Amino acid sequence: MVILFSGRKSPVEREIISILTSYGADYISDKRVYAGDGPFTIISEYKKTDINVKSGVAVFIDDTDRFEGQIFPKGITGVCEDTNQKALEIFRESNIPIISCGMNAKNTVTLSSLNSPTLLASLQRTVTDKLGRSVEPCEFKIRPCKKYSTFAVTASVAVLLLHGIIPDAF
Repeated sequence: MVILFSGRKSPVEREIISILTSYGADYISDKRVYAGDGPFTIISEYKKTDINVKSGVAVFIDDTDRFEGQIFPKGITGVCEDTNQKALEIFRESNIPIISCGMNAKNTVTLSSLNSPTLLASLQRTVTDKLGRSVEPCEFKIRPCKKYSTFAVTASVAVLLLHGIIPDAF
């Protein structure tokens, strides 16, 4: 399960949903249900919510202040931009692992080669996927079918890797 925490009209949220559903993910919001038999389900949340799941991924996209006090159970992995201090604080308060995304080498997932026909996404540290397998640091060439924001790409790469899927095109 992937929970997207965002403002209701976020273009980055739409980009992430587009990328992840292109890999077969199901999507549920308060206005739409899109399900096939995907490898995981994406849920959009627009306000603080009670979460009681054994495992999953929480992605803070934007408008993080509205989620102050959000609690995450053990088994959740947090994903956010390295500059989103409020999201980092919320994840740390729940004592869950964090995957930071951005353009500097200190982030877990970074992106380079932005001006070529392929993007180069890098995993800077070992992460463990939902099946308990280690994904070692490496680079992934990704062929985008359209222009996506940096965070949409890096967050999607993180989510896919956590679900055991090696990204190659979106």
